[in-house]
Amino acid sequence: MSNLQFIEAEAAAIAAIGEPSFPERLLDLLRRLLRADLCSAFEASEDGNLTFLFAAGEHPHIRGFAEAASLAYARSFWQRDRTTRQALSSPPGSIQMVRQAWNGIIDPDYRRICYEHGGIVERLTLYAPGKPTVFASTYRTKESGHSTAAELEKLERASTLIMALVCKHAAMLRRQALHQAPSLRDLSRLLMNREHALSAREADVVASLLLGKSQTEIAEAAGVALSSVVTYRRRAYRKLGVSTRRDLQKFLGAPGSFKL
Repeated sequence: MSNLQFIEAEAAAIAAIGEPSFPERLLDLLRRLLRADLCSAFEASEDGNLTFLFAAGEHPHIRGFAEAASLAYARSFWQRDRTTRQALSSPPGSIQMVRQAWNGIIDPDYRRICYEHGGIVERLTLYAPGKPTVFASTYRTKESGHSTAAELEKLERASTLIMALVCKHAAMLRRQALHQAPSLRDLSRLLMNREHALSAREADVVASLLLGKSQTEIAEAAGVALSSVVTYRRRAYRKLGVSTRRDLQKFLGAPGSFKL
């Protein structure tokens, strides 16, 4: 990779901060840096909650794996991740880079769902301490193999830049949530971050209902049958413990007051 290619990828990521395209632009930068296959980012608050920020990259064999695994991690598995728990409990300081091999994960369910299922052999994580703490990870599949010593050195040298981009993007998302009505994407992300294990499609349907869309409009926009939308709605309502749209609004609060 030439310096010009890296600079171009860096410029594209900077320009995409606060935009839906940022995750893919960041992954492009990471691919040029160390051949990353997937990436994800999370935000850990002082009250002990973890929020999924984004995931990017297409798994070669499993559609939607990066987002599904990241959501599962944010819902429960991060609490079983000794590496992350230790990093989050460390005193404030410089950015930490931690390498995690799949076979070094003790918890069998966490290892199976987030690593073995997708053939993930390695995770490299950068932790940026702060209030909140933001961390971002890159992942390599077995087809790509483990990172080389030279690639690890490149990531470490670029860690300040990468985390500055991710932290700025996270801050922009928080600022946008305070001053704008929530978008479909925002509401879907909020719903998937809750402890009710909604799928991406279920969250999209519920978010659309909260924004005043009819089931017919949702089906047309998504390009699926109305019966499919009804099924997703029923599944989501069952998981959330509600039975009507009014119950849903009461359960979550008015859209304008959502904490995204």
